[in-house]
Amino acid sequence: MKKTLLALSFLLVAAIAVPAQQQPKPNPEPGIEVIRVDTSLVQTTVAVFDKDGKFVEGLRPEDFQLKVDGKPQSILFFSRVTAGTDQEQTLMAAAKSGAAASTTTPASAEYRGRTIIFFVDDLHLSAKSVLKTRQTISNFVDTQMGPLDYVAIASATGQIGFLQQFTNNKTVLRAAVARLNHRPYGIHDTESIDMTEYSALRIDSGDRDALTYYTNELLKITNFKSVGGSLGPPRGGGPIGSTPNASQNSQSSGMSREIAEHQVKQRARMILKQSTDVTTNTLAGLESLLRTAAQYNGRKLVFFISDGFYLNDRSTGFGAKLGEITAAAVRAGVVIYSLDARGFISGTDVSSNRADPEGKLSRSNIGEISASQDALSALALDTGGRALFNSEALDNAVNRALKETSNYYLLSWRPDSEEQKSAAFKQISITVGNRTDLTFHLPKGYLVNPASAATATATKKPAQPAEKTVDGELRQALSAPLTTHVIPLTVSATFVDTPDNGPIVNAGVLTSATALDYVDGKPASFDLAGVILNDQGKTASSFRTRLTVSPVPGDQDSGVVYNYKAKLTPGLYQIRAAVRDEKSGKVGSAQQWIEIPDLSSHRLTLSSLLLRGSKKGEAGTLEAEPQFSVDNRFSKSLQLNFLMFIYNANGNTAGATPDVTAQVEVFRNGTTVVATPARKLSTAGMTDLTRIPYGGQFALESLPGGRYELQITINDRLAKTSASQRLPFQIN
Repeated sequence: MKKTLLALSFLLVAAIAVPAQQQPKPNPEPGIEVIRVDTSLVQTTVAVFDKDGKFVEGLRPEDFQLKVDGKPQSILFFSRVTAGTDQEQTLMAAAKSGAAASTTTPASAEYRGRTIIFFVDDLHLSAKSVLKTRQTISNFVDTQMGPLDYVAIASATGQIGFLQQFTNNKTVLRAAVARLNHRPYGIHDTESIDMTEYSALRIDSGDRDALTYYTNELLKITNFKSVGGSLGPPRGGGPIGSTPNASQNSQSSGMSREIAEHQVKQRARMILKQSTDVTTNTLAGLESLLRTAAQYNGRKLVFFISDGFYLNDRSTGFGAKLGEITAAAVRAGVVIYSLDARGFISGTDVSSNRADPEGKLSRSNIGEISASQDALSALALDTGGRALFNSEALDNAVNRALKETSNYYLLSWRPDSEEQKSAAFKQISITVGNRTDLTFHLPKGYLVNPASAATATATKKPAQPAEKTVDGELRQALSAPLTTHVIPLTVSATFVDTPDNGPIVNAGVLTSATALDYVDGKPASFDLAGVILNDQGKTASSFRTRLTVSPVPGDQDSGVVYNYKAKLTPGLYQIRAAVRDEKSGKVGSAQQWIEIPDLSSHRLTLSSLLLRGSKKGEAGTLEAEPQFSVDNRFSKSLQLNFLMFIYNANGNTAGATPDVTAQVEVFRNGTTVVATPARKLSTAGMTDLTRIPYGGQFALESLPGGRYELQITINDRLAKTSASQRLPFQIN
């Protein structure tokens, strides 16, 4: 029975969230960090490269010399790790717990995907740099991103909005990139003599060349000499009408040098005040992003893209803030690669070039560009990443970073003294024997009990008590930036176009029946709520119901499926669902994206790819309401049935018989394991050529257990266009 979801006002959470159906697993315990000193082991990652830039394979624990603040440490846990594998997540969790002994573990072939974040500092990007950044991220999504990779695109201004989420949905990421627009740098200076931010910084720090240059320029436009006599008797008592000498005839008017210098200094401080506010927002956005990323296991790669900015640490404390951000990155397992979107640039910004006959401004501006890159360099090097500058092709920098971070070694040790545990910052150094030809990429250290965290805890307002009503708890689960899995939940969103109602979205919700609380063998009841949000985070539809489930035998892995259908207009939507067990109060939640195409474009379009399992040899059917899988997990003993619909085949609109072919491919870890030749589809006997069904089946027994992807490619030979749908599935 369906009910209207009462009092379910969805709260848009301005933080990175992750779809639950296919996502990096969160830490098993809230608050667990990648580096922990208060319990068990401390761990660090290190990538070792030879002089040719190749990763050095085959190193053993005894090859490494690890020092913390110059003191040797024994390595208790060791492994060579391939990024994006199940092995990576398992080993990091084991190293944190301290349960694993020192060992070398081979890389797992099972790829679960990498976690990659693009943080766009759009507060410090020119219009040209924004365009380059959009092109670079788009190219990564289209050509470099793997089907199991999880990617988030975030910006300092937050202009991406609701789409600032982790996802492996390329449509969502392309829409996020499209929202990246130029935001003019918010430093306003109305004076006629342009003063750059770097010049203001130099003046504020006491640079005499910069101060003298701007003072002289100010005096030139405010001071002047008048030629000619004044009214009244001439100076010196001469007769009226006599001609005064030159010195008497030239008179100076305007401000003094002392006043001019004061005005220049005040102007510099005003510019720096504005720039400080802008940079504060950039650093706050990055820090918030890292603290959200810390809630997930595994290593994360962050691309920090900016035109650079100045720290101005005399009064801002930006240096300390960078230290806090670095510590947050290390605890989150984040490696930062900084990219300067300006590309090839000289040592001085050309925007500061102006008439400078005495060379004062030129001397003052030496180091302008490098100063703007200092923060980018520090964040990268201190987290074990790299700062990649002076490259017009940002794509090359991204590819280089992906390659360099694809393999690394994981080392863990136990602090051996209370002194080491209690100190605030610990510096890490690693060498391999006497080999000076090797390069090491690793975090420079780790921060224990950072003061900012203690201060934040002390000044943090008390958390609001959780709503204890059923609707209140469901509302909290739906609006939370992270999903919860106390009760396993899966959401599957599919789209088909129907003759009577047009585009219909089916939200299939699968709840684990074995996770429910059955008391004394009586049926269990749970409340289910869901909301469908558009790409702005606004509610397009919602549902609410209560279901009752009979006890499930302990040896059966059973689930309860609920389907909700909604008629929606073309666009991008996210389905969120949450369940609450009536007796235990346990909650689970999940999310999924779906795009509804615009069929009025008359382009070749496909419905969602629908899967279900059936007994081997069972004939495939196209009944009106088949029960399709929600989690797309199938036993090896079954055969896999698939179904989709083809819209806008050229033959229908042109009055000709459609000439359409279909090809089926199955991939594992990016490699083709099943492929059929393209076969022409028969439309004989079909009365509705606007919706051509295509289905088939194949046995799973010959495929090893694991993750796969099914891809169906449709080619319209009359229109000379093609379209495809790709969907992951699991063989148990």
